[in-house]
Amino acid sequence: MLARLAFGNVRKSLRDFGVYFLTVVLGVAVFYAFNSMTAQQGVLAFSETQDRMFDLLGMVIGGVSAFVAFVLVFLVVYASRFLVRRRKREFGLYLTLGMRATQVARIVVLESLMVGVASLAVGLAAGFGLSQLLLYVTSALFEADVASAGGFAFVFSPDALVSTVCVFAAIFVLAACVNARSVASARLIDLLHAESKGERMRLRSLPLSFALFLVSLALIGAAYWLLLENGLLEPSPEFAGATLLVCVGTVLFFYSLAGFLLRLVQMARPLYLRGLNMFALRQLSARVNTAFASLSVVCLVLFLAITSVCGGIGIRNVLAGSLERSTPYSASVTTNFGSYTSEDGYEAAALGPFGEYARSVGYDMVAGMRASAEAVGADAFDACVAGAAQIDLLVDPADGLVIGDVEAASGLSLKDFAGASVNSGYGAYPVYVASLSQVNAARVLAGLEELSLGEGECAIVSDSDVTTDFYRQVVDAGTVLSVGGERLRVAEFSGECLWTSPVPMNTGTVVVPDAAVPEGAAILQSVLNVQCASAQDEAAFGEMAQAVSDTDIEDTWPVTMVMTRAEVAEQNIGLATVVAYLAIYLGFVLVIACAAILAIQQLSDAADNSRRYGLLRKLGAPEGMIGSALFVQVLVYFLFPLLLAVAHACCALSVVADVVAVFGHVDIGSAALACGAAFLCVYGAYFALTYALARRMVGEKRAMQRAE
Repeated sequence: MLARLAFGNVRKSLRDFGVYFLTVVLGVAVFYAFNSMTAQQGVLAFSETQDRMFDLLGMVIGGVSAFVAFVLVFLVVYASRFLVRRRKREFGLYLTLGMRATQVARIVVLESLMVGVASLAVGLAAGFGLSQLLLYVTSALFEADVASAGGFAFVFSPDALVSTVCVFAAIFVLAACVNARSVASARLIDLLHAESKGERMRLRSLPLSFALFLVSLALIGAAYWLLLENGLLEPSPEFAGATLLVCVGTVLFFYSLAGFLLRLVQMARPLYLRGLNMFALRQLSARVNTAFASLSVVCLVLFLAITSVCGGIGIRNVLAGSLERSTPYSASVTTNFGSYTSEDGYEAAALGPFGEYARSVGYDMVAGMRASAEAVGADAFDACVAGAAQIDLLVDPADGLVIGDVEAASGLSLKDFAGASVNSGYGAYPVYVASLSQVNAARVLAGLEELSLGEGECAIVSDSDVTTDFYRQVVDAGTVLSVGGERLRVAEFSGECLWTSPVPMNTGTVVVPDAAVPEGAAILQSVLNVQCASAQDEAAFGEMAQAVSDTDIEDTWPVTMVMTRAEVAEQNIGLATVVAYLAIYLGFVLVIACAAILAIQQLSDAADNSRRYGLLRKLGAPEGMIGSALFVQVLVYFLFPLLLAVAHACCALSVVADVVAVFGHVDIGSAALACGAAFLCVYGAYFALTYALARRMVGEKRAMQRAE
């Protein structure tokens, strides 16, 4: 009997279960789809590097899924409580008719499990479809072909299915137990009169509300200022202070918002007295004032979602967009002969016999790599290299040039150009020195024009977006630098990359005529750039250079790092995909959680106040006016957390853009537009569903009045 009664209740209340059902379906679909990604590895043709990056993606998704599961537990339990709140009067009638509290609790458990099983089934079906879509998105992002015939493959992950069913089964059982306990412990009088209890204002003083609202704006403004001034590159008391201020300011904002809105609209008497604005405003104010804590959390979580998605997509675009620029050569082999710190200056690397070998061949990388390839039995150097050029990055141990010296000579400050992209100790960072002949040889190898310097002149090469604008102004200012005791005017700037790397990272290299190279300069790093005639030759060179790097034979060249153009492309694409998927996964789940919480709160409010809307009808208020008042109430309730979250995100993203600029220029604007469109679809769907269900709840009272 209880099972039939529960099934009948669910069937009659399908529309009441709409928000709960939609939330669970979306949660199940997203959870399964992202956790099934590891199954794609069997049908996508990955290279070895792509395979490693996809394994990393699987581990990251698995770790994040634990956090997502925690969010979904809270969300499903919170959503299911709305269903119980909506039907408290019905449960009270069951008790009045003689049913025991344990029987009512069993009905609640059965209803929760029925809806849970149905939403799980629909969510898994939607998840299967979404996982197929993600397969082809992954294929496009990794530039990997679908290995099956005809370019089509069906991917099914038993592990993802089992984990999804287990996680959500546990969630449904927990939600059912919470709901059953809530009904069993409630008093009969509270159940029967649940609809007549409205929200009570916690903050009644309007002048105090207005003052607290101004204080909240001041705290948020101070947080923005601290964040913009100090950035995110290094932890600091200022960053902790900004975080604390923005959290406190957000809580105060929503705590005082109800009174501030009421006072503001009351000052515009025609607006306050028009239609049902007075009623709608007081209903909204009461709800905001009592739910300020949850609204504050929703706002901060929305801020986290917007920032993570926009920042993640921005980083993905940087990694993908800088690929062509940062790979001018087929491969680059790097050897570090030393290190440089602001405290200790230059320190030679302990390379042992490998360093002795480099010295014996005159630090000539071509000669050293050619002989080393023969020594390790790898492919011949000349067989896979069409052209090569070496660049030695030098520092003067006695009087090294640093960024602070460039600032002093030019009268400019890098901080004014780079903002939060540099930390407090950037002035002691070295500016490398390279000879004009080596740089020109590398430029010719990359298909670029040679640099031309006159007597007493030098040039600066930097491919980093952090320093590019600064060095351009250094050139325009006619800056004279002291290099090895010789004064040289900076006559030219070049922003091209001097070697192949994942992202442009050359923060400044002074190119001087060969005769002006300081006599006591030490090699900090040597880079051998090579061009290969074909992809096969490039792969062969990479294997040969890696063999030299891995060998224990002493009379071989000391290789620190080998980067081929293909490897850089695969790593960048793989890392960009990991970041993009992580941002979308987290952002989508968090937006669903926030929108669902707001929807449930407004539906609870509509259910509680349906009697009041019935009184408005008795007083002669037309349906159109009642619908408009309800629409404004729901819209404002959804809009204010979103607007404040967007304001927080705009401030944070401006700082994030400075940090990401270390790796390349990021267009936050385009990422924000794409993120905003996706968010509005989810957020707008919940808003539309909330208004439709709330309007139905309010209309039920009208039908009851007619029946009476």
